[in-house]
Amino acid sequence: MENGIQMKRHDQSFSARLSLNILLLTSILFLAAIVVAAISSHKLIADEATRSAQALLGGAVSDIEKTLSGVEATVNGTAWMVAEHLDDPEYMYRITDNIVKSNPDIVGSAVAFAESYYPGRYFFSPYSFLNEDGELHSKQLGTEQNNYFQLEWYEVPAESGEACWSEPYFDEGGAQILMSTYSLPLKDESGKVYAVMTADIPISWISEILSNIKPYKSSAVSLVSRNGLFVSIGPLEEYAGKNLYSLVDKSGSSSGIRELADAIMSGESGVRRFSQGAKISFAVFGPLSNGWHAYMTCDYKEVLARTSEMHMVLILIGLLGLLVLFVVSYLTIRHLTRPLAEISSSALSIAQGNFNTCLPELRYDDEISKLRDSFEVMQKSLTDYISDLKATTAANERFESELNIANAIQMAMLPRNFPHNEMVDLHATLLPAREVGGDLYDFIIKDNILYFTVGDVSGKGVPASMFMAITRSAIRFILGLGLPLDEVVYKVNDAFCDGNDTGMFVTLFLGSINLETGEFRYCNAGHNPIVVNGAFLPAVPNLAVGIMPGFKYKEQITRLEKGAELVIYTDGVTEAERSDNSQYGEERLLRWAAAHIGHGSACDTCNTLVDDVHAFTDGNNQNDDITVMTIKIK
Repeated sequence: MENGIQMKRHDQSFSARLSLNILLLTSILFLAAIVVAAISSHKLIADEATRSAQALLGGAVSDIEKTLSGVEATVNGTAWMVAEHLDDPEYMYRITDNIVKSNPDIVGSAVAFAESYYPGRYFFSPYSFLNEDGELHSKQLGTEQNNYFQLEWYEVPAESGEACWSEPYFDEGGAQILMSTYSLPLKDESGKVYAVMTADIPISWISEILSNIKPYKSSAVSLVSRNGLFVSIGPLEEYAGKNLYSLVDKSGSSSGIRELADAIMSGESGVRRFSQGAKISFAVFGPLSNGWHAYMTCDYKEVLARTSEMHMVLILIGLLGLLVLFVVSYLTIRHLTRPLAEISSSALSIAQGNFNTCLPELRYDDEISKLRDSFEVMQKSLTDYISDLKATTAANERFESELNIANAIQMAMLPRNFPHNEMVDLHATLLPAREVGGDLYDFIIKDNILYFTVGDVSGKGVPASMFMAITRSAIRFILGLGLPLDEVVYKVNDAFCDGNDTGMFVTLFLGSINLETGEFRYCNAGHNPIVVNGAFLPAVPNLAVGIMPGFKYKEQITRLEKGAELVIYTDGVTEAERSDNSQYGEERLLRWAAAHIGHGSACDTCNTLVDDVHAFTDGNNQNDDITVMTIKIK
């Protein structure tokens, strides 16, 4: 009897110890899981903040790059005009005037000739610029007081023979604003630089772009030149006009800022941590194609502020979990140890070293170990999956953001101030098949003459959109020279054929209507026939632009009566497809024209054609860009 009581007490003592040991082990594992979760959440939020900052900075850099590329394309695509008119120095003013007119981002342009290139003119640099009121002015830039041969924008490209962007400077001799200049050296047949052609852009627009990037209150975005001078400084006004290494001099070399500055100036891209006193921050940075460098700084304390709430929640969950584990473990162990008195002989055998009876317990522990290992593998796989998913999502969001920016820029380039007056009613619409497309339309009215064009670049997407932007700028510029339409298309074609390694081309319809006399001049360069008063307008079969250099285009002339209505479109209309691959076609277009032309405004006509195409395709995906322009002569 006494032995039985002792055995029972021994069982209860063993049960209690086993219960406490299991509870202790479980508590340690649970607390470890909470710590790991807290650290993981901390790291995930920090990594996500870094990726988000990189995406935002990348979008801004892409926006700036597009503008800079457009300025470069305008100058590069116009340089041949200088070579063609070297015998007429005063013609250079027409060229610089049109550069400023054709690109809204350019505030000034010059053709600065080498010393005494023209006899009797030591300085000769025709310069056109916009004043504070946006009015276009021209003047001769070079003087004894303004010796442009000693200025960076002339000296560097003249010596190196390479195009470049200047350091930011205040243009005292020209537009009187803080600017940067793109300079293109012009060379003769021997390779000697005889002039430098330039385009000036104001620094203010860069500051506006960067000031819109602020993921956190303390975030700062800056742009520095290739020599480290701040081009745009965001909120860091104290560093205006200073070098990037001014930050190093203020903060000391041990803070990590010098390493950051060195990485930025070496043209690297990436992420680096640095400290400013007790504050720890990180910077994302990357180079631009013109040698400038962009970077964004963020304070880690601000980034990780939201993890504090998450940690408090985890602590509360942990405490509650421990309490539940204690109760469950205690009840479970009591239930499992109840039969111990009945197997006292097994316990005695264990004490005597007979471990055979322990095998079931060992197998049980092995199963627990395997289960724990499986859980850890599953947890790691889930964590890796979530991490990969977040990275993929961030990359996709960045790509979509850049495409959205490109779409906004492309749409902003197209004119929207459609004329609706007593002489003409005009409307146009462009629906890209993707985020960006290769269709274009444009129009201007000068001296009661309406100039208009509709074009379709081969291909789709970003390459086509870039070609579209260059085409529009080239046409605008050459039209400003007062040349006949066939000569305009001829010069655009030769410019595009030169160095067109991609093999891209563009179909164009270029026309002009004298709104007083009704004289209609047009040149169709491989484009769809346009509709005039419900019928196709006959056109000479000219080649598309960009296919054959030197091709002689032919202009045609007719006369439009009052009330005439024109519909110019791209093949996205006639080649729109249903799910059964049948196309909208020219016959259906003429049937639509017979029913709708002459009824309603130009906007109504334009919209009804687009609606008819959509009704035909019946929800099938758009396979090409759609552009429609309608013109009603009053």
